[in-house]
Amino acid sequence: MSLHLVLPGLLWPTTSALPPPRTPALSLLLGRGRKTTQGALAPEDLLAGLFGLHAGAPFGALRRAGAGEVADTRCWLAADACHLRFARDALMLTARPDVAPDAQEALALAASWNAHFASAGWLHLPAGGHGHLSLLEPLEADTVPPGAAFGRKIDASMPSGRDGAKLRQWMNETQMLFHAHPVNAAREEAGRPTLNSLWFWGAGSLPVQAQAPCMQLWADDALAHGLAQAAGVRAAPLPDRNGVALQEGNLVLLQDALVPALYLDAAAWTEAVETLDRDWIAPAVDALRRGDVQSVTVRLSGDEATIAVTTERRDLWKFWRRPQPLTPSPLPPAPGL
Repeated sequence: MSLHLVLPGLLWPTTSALPPPRTPALSLLLGRGRKTTQGALAPEDLLAGLFGLHAGAPFGALRRAGAGEVADTRCWLAADACHLRFARDALMLTARPDVAPDAQEALALAASWNAHFASAGWLHLPAGGHGHLSLLEPLEADTVPPGAAFGRKIDASMPSGRDGAKLRQWMNETQMLFHAHPVNAAREEAGRPTLNSLWFWGAGSLPVQAQAPCMQLWADDALAHGLAQAAGVRAAPLPDRNGVALQEGNLVLLQDALVPALYLDAAAWTEAVETLDRDWIAPAVDALRRGDVQSVTVRLSGDEATIAVTTERRDLWKFWRRPQPLTPSPLPPAPGL
């Protein structure tokens, strides 16, 4: 079983020209490993696929369980606090760190929402704004997770399907409810982005049977931990010493480049990618050279593609395969023995 590094946001969009970052370790793997390419996947869908689940999995319930809440069989809907703003002629959705509510703001917004939507369910909104809505009645809708919606035009990501209209109505009413809320009045006065909407996604209930793609998951992500629980896989936060995680059969989720990629922050993205290469990918290549692991798989994703590159120890000696820079669509390695 390969050491597996999952790196959402590492493929910069081709529509925005950007010089390749300095990634000597990743470039080595891109040049000498065996590559497979598939269509673009939201980071949440990519994770679900690794655990044998499809895009319609109950992400809300899974994320809630991964955050340490007691699992139950109610229908849950992920509900994330966000900021809607106009950019040129489009309405954009953002949840940058400066948007996240503190505990008091989240509690006040949730109280108002629950009073207004008492017939829909009960919103649990913690500090940070990653909330979950316990639904009184199950619903079915095709929704877009944050990793494919934030930083993008909202009209292409609105809920659809059987109950899509209901969710769109809830979003519209939420915007009106939050518009004049004292929390947002105070934020606006302080020059902070207002919390003017909730992003609903991932309706469904547990239990769900997932497959185990690894022996141990390392991630700072509640959804990833929920998927690991559903698959019966051990899970832990990213360690201070990366050598603990860079072992055969481990899956490591590294999301530092995702937010800069979503919001097209080129400087922050370049810094994040180069840091990931130095702190995680280079040590993984060193472990492969030493024989501590027999193969390393890196999985990169972006708006236009998902690329997986698997490199075995013997591939490192194929010097005729030149390293390749990280570009939006890296070319396959040159033919060789």
